[in-house]
Amino acid sequence: MPSGPTASSGDQTPVPSAMASFNERVETTRDARSWLAAFLRNWGIAAPVIADAILVASELVTNALRHGAGAAVVRASIRESVIRLSVTDSGDDLPEQQSIDLGRVGGLGLHVVERVSEDWGVAAFPGGKTVWALIPC
Repeated sequence: MPSGPTASSGDQTPVPSAMASFNERVETTRDARSWLAAFLRNWGIAAPVIADAILVASELVTNALRHGAGAAVVRASIRESVIRLSVTDSGDDLPEQQSIDLGRVGGLGLHVVERVSEDWGVAAFPGGKTVWALIPC
């Protein structure tokens, strides 16, 4: 369920942020892209940056649904000219970049995330993980 702007702790400046949960369905990645695009447009983010953010979100959500478990919870926030995206699932397997093999279908998603993002990483916790990426505005 989407949420609205929040204030960071100790700071009275509203931080544009939103969250949505997407169930395991064929349309999920498309729905997540549409949700993110609408959120970013609402906050005046430029179209090329939105395209980058959507590409990263698409890869992260697809990986969460393919390799994780349960719903994918997507969070987005904008602070100090950086979009922070995160996707949380309840799977225990941590993502790993695979070597590039032009003869293989798939396996390039985290390479795309690395190229488009300023930084990315994984935060594991008991019962799942969050994969996050920072995209400069």
